[in-house]
Amino acid sequence: MNTTAPEALVEVMNQAVERCVEHVEAGGLPFVGVVVDDSGIISNFGVNRVRETRDPSAHAEIVAMREVLNDREDLSGTILLATGEPCGLCYRFALDHGIEAVYVAVDRDAVAKWGFDYRTSYPSLGITDELRSAVFHDLPAERGNEPFSRYLQTQNKRGR
Repeated sequence: MNTTAPEALVEVMNQAVERCVEHVEAGGLPFVGVVVDDSGIISNFGVNRVRETRDPSAHAEIVAMREVLNDREDLSGTILLATGEPCGLCYRFALDHGIEAVYVAVDRDAVAKWGFDYRTSYPSLGITDELRSAVFHDLPAERGNEPFSRYLQTQNKRGR
């Protein structure tokens, strides 16, 4: 069981949000995932790599989890932190590989209001409200919405 202190999780989430803002400013999507265990951060701050890799599953959270899985058999004893609540695919990957908890800065309903509504992906991947509630934890960050607002600003400037 992971025993990471709540203060440590808040600090990591704040770092994830900062990395997310940087990623958005570099042209990326407003999602970052990072994996921690009792020793601290054990993955890089994963960002969405779908475009670069042409891998439709290279979402930010999966990128971070795959990195850890390069050195471990599973993700038991770990926590996933995400700037935006994971989609069904990312939840399924996390649960199937043993993630104990998922902490999010911005939940799925707020993310949907920012234009990223993937709530319909949950049922097709077996992510029920009961299953989600067993691992979901809200961990708002002071600047949690900033990556999403900046993303919309950059898209508006590009005329998209």
